[in-house]
Amino acid sequence: MGQGSLRHDRVRNAFANVEGDVVGGDKYVLLLGGAQRRLRIISPLMDERVRFAYQEPPGLSGAREALAGRHLLILRGAPGYGKTAMAVRLLQGMGATTKYHLDSDVDFASLADLLERDGDSVERGAAFLLDQPSSIAGLRGEVYEKVQGALALAGAWLVITASSTEVADSELLTAVVDVTEAPDQRGIVSSHLRWRHGDAVRDRLLGHEDIDKLLDELLDGDPACKQAADLAEAISEEWESGRLDPERIKERRARRADEDFDIWVESLQEPAVRSLAIALAVLNGLPQEYTATCARALRERLEDDRPHVLMAGPDGRLPRIRDPFAAPRRTQLTRLRARDTDKEDGEPGRALEYKDPSYPRRVIRHAWTQYEIQSELLDWLSALVVHPAEEVRVYAAAALGVIAAESFTYLCDRIFHPWAQSEDPRRRDAVAYALHVASRDPWIRERADALVEGWFADRSRPFAQATAARMHGMGEDPERAVAALARLAVVDRATVAVAVGRSLADLLAQNADSAGLVLCTLHERSADHRMRPTALLSFLIVAAQVVVGQDEHGVGGEEEQWPALLHHAHHREELRAPFIALWRESLNQAHFGDEAQQVLRNWAALAERDPALREMFRLMVGAVAYGDPRTGRILRRCAADWVDPEELAPIPLTAAVVHAQLDLEGV
Repeated sequence: MGQGSLRHDRVRNAFANVEGDVVGGDKYVLLLGGAQRRLRIISPLMDERVRFAYQEPPGLSGAREALAGRHLLILRGAPGYGKTAMAVRLLQGMGATTKYHLDSDVDFASLADLLERDGDSVERGAAFLLDQPSSIAGLRGEVYEKVQGALALAGAWLVITASSTEVADSELLTAVVDVTEAPDQRGIVSSHLRWRHGDAVRDRLLGHEDIDKLLDELLDGDPACKQAADLAEAISEEWESGRLDPERIKERRARRADEDFDIWVESLQEPAVRSLAIALAVLNGLPQEYTATCARALRERLEDDRPHVLMAGPDGRLPRIRDPFAAPRRTQLTRLRARDTDKEDGEPGRALEYKDPSYPRRVIRHAWTQYEIQSELLDWLSALVVHPAEEVRVYAAAALGVIAAESFTYLCDRIFHPWAQSEDPRRRDAVAYALHVASRDPWIRERADALVEGWFADRSRPFAQATAARMHGMGEDPERAVAALARLAVVDRATVAVAVGRSLADLLAQNADSAGLVLCTLHERSADHRMRPTALLSFLIVAAQVVVGQDEHGVGGEEEQWPALLHHAHHREELRAPFIALWRESLNQAHFGDEAQQVLRNWAALAERDPALREMFRLMVGAVAYGDPRTGRILRRCAADWVDPEELAPIPLTAAVVHAQLDLEGV
């Protein structure tokens, strides 16, 4: 039960991982300027630096009071005064649940209209940073009032940073806080060093004669808060390397301005660390045991297998070529700019993730484009897409999508064409997930669509047709996707039928409003004897695999998840006729009678533990059996089997209500 909904959550999280999107979970999508935009969280690296190493400037307390009262604030000042860091600090002080970074091309009019029209579009308690918006000069007082009012209703906050000449409407001046005094640059260096190394090391570094001269030289008095923070980081890294060379610090600082990521990733020179960095990029956010195991598998593929000549050390011992105890995990995470977090759903243990959500995609692209390890990476990912854990398989497929965005034709020849015709459904799923990720690029989308169309129409290759079906299950337009999947119902192959069912389950898990479209289409197809087997099998797959959570059904039931089709049919009258007809057909047909009874038993087992769900199940049984004695006898036999003396997991409460309802119906 619920495999489709669980698969949907895993696919969503995997796509979010490689897209640098909001971390797993529900995402608020705003329609701004006529286009959908995924909200992105403020970089955790920036959030952490501001939280622990921020040097507060004069006027911060006044700005905090202004934001708390107005919910919208404009920080105005010249470059170099630390407006962005100040904005993050202010949002931290509001106790926001989540902090988002809006794109600079936000259209204020669209934002205001959306917030006024639907307050649910704003996450309650959220905070937003809009850094140097391109349309700030066009912001007018009436639009400001709309946005401010909507934010206040939602208990949310928005801070905008702007240069000193960009605010054009005098009505906005009440929302403007001028940043005219920058924090002390030496203070910024000091606070960053204290955060990284503690007071003792900070004092030792700042007391070093060469460091003092370096600060005098590089901190020339002009406001440059970011440069001061970068200088502190360069000093810190040089200290960690075991020496303090002013020239090397200058070089680090100069390169950091534009090449921070490249400097960091290329400093990971040991094969074990690089393997862990790549594995973490692919499996970002998954349990640490998966990441560690997969990192080891990658390292074994990349290691030099030539014979080694070993010389004993001063103590007479031979060094170890492979030392799994060389560095503890906490040290590795520090080097990788990563952290450990709690596992999902309260499971004991830890998960690993990069602090910056943009790193997974960037690390994968760097590994693919900068080194001659393409074959090794593909072999490794090929093993991961058939891993026993579905979440590992999905994340690996999403990583292939990142690579396909760089080398589409190469992956078509090496991966997509062979896997699309594979007998292994896991490889076919991987093709669908990878193409979906890569198709964010319009050039690739056009060619991927042509690829899928060819597979879809080729009756001589049913496995390729099944792959096309899985690709349609990733579609963002439910009507188009369901229509395409319905056409495949004429293909008399179990492989295709299962793929159609799983894709319909994915569509329903992604968009609950498509329940009517799915049920009506399956009901229509079941009337044709050629398409009936695929339609009924698809119905049973959707019935078994898609569930809704308590927050969705909102009745406070004792079970965390309910069957989605049962819930939708109970609350939407127009769905009941096709829902009941499909259940009758499934239970009475010889094709999948056993499968239908198994799905029914799974629903009954859930109802056994939840009185509210049990009542809904009772009503469904009555409707299915009404006026149909044959179906009533099948249902009565099923209920009898649930309490058979040899039944290892009896379902007495649900069986009792089924018998009572059938007695009431007289069948």
